[in-house]
Amino acid sequence: MDELVNLDFEGTPVRVITADDGTPRWALSDVCAACGIGNSRDVAARLDDRQKGVVTIDTLGGPQKITVVNEDGLYDVILDSRKPAARRFRKWVTSDVLPSIRKHGAYMTPDTIRAALADPDTIIMLATRLKEEAAQRQEAQEQVRRLTPKARAYEDFCEAPDLLTVRDAASTLTTAGLPIRESELRAWMLDHQWIYRKERGYRPYAAHKDAGHLRLVPPKRSGRHRDGTRFAFEPTCKITRRGLTLLYQRIGAERMHDQLDYNPDTLDIPEGD
Repeated sequence: MDELVNLDFEGTPVRVITADDGTPRWALSDVCAACGIGNSRDVAARLDDRQKGVVTIDTLGGPQKITVVNEDGLYDVILDSRKPAARRFRKWVTSDVLPSIRKHGAYMTPDTIRAALADPDTIIMLATRLKEEAAQRQEAQEQVRRLTPKARAYEDFCEAPDLLTVRDAASTLTTAGLPIRESELRAWMLDHQWIYRKERGYRPYAAHKDAGHLRLVPPKRSGRHRDGTRFAFEPTCKITRRGLTLLYQRIGAERMHDQLDYNPDTLDIPEGD
């Protein structure tokens, strides 16, 4: 059964729903409030279905449906805000809340620990969890190993500029553990209908422009013809931090699929004598 925990971040209530397997999901409206983001509905509309969901919780007014985000969606929401509170919230989540949930199956503060130890049933439950923890430690370590590159990538993306050229985006992705050349990234974006060629430059497809993944930036200066007349340079198609995050996810997923999707029958294995 899912467990609802009410946390507090600098005076802002944050609801976390923890599943039986210990996986936390966060109330989207609370995360937006903590990060200084005004309209949580706009954020929900931009998130991928794999990053969000709807759960029903009990309130004083009766059952209420709320939108929640998983850990992947949580980082995506945090990237929407450049306010200092968002960075403090991210640090609180990654260094305090998530480690506690992964270790105890819940967020444990000194007050909640004292309250828990006053209940015999809770003591038995905690003892059982400690017994199970030894068997689960290897699995938890594997999960940390798997999530660490991703968390480091999000850290890099938080420090990235709001808009990047394809060259800068390729460099940032490479630093985040996804090696890719500028020409490779541009070719991928062309093949997957992120951008298309127009005259001497590239333009974003409407879907990715409207989703906030790409932005067309007008030139800051103009050129001059041989006869002295001026002409405008082509606008530059740049990648937003949101677009950078999605590129990291999509290209990384493709590469993982390519590594796993092979046919052993096609391998050239020499027959024995």
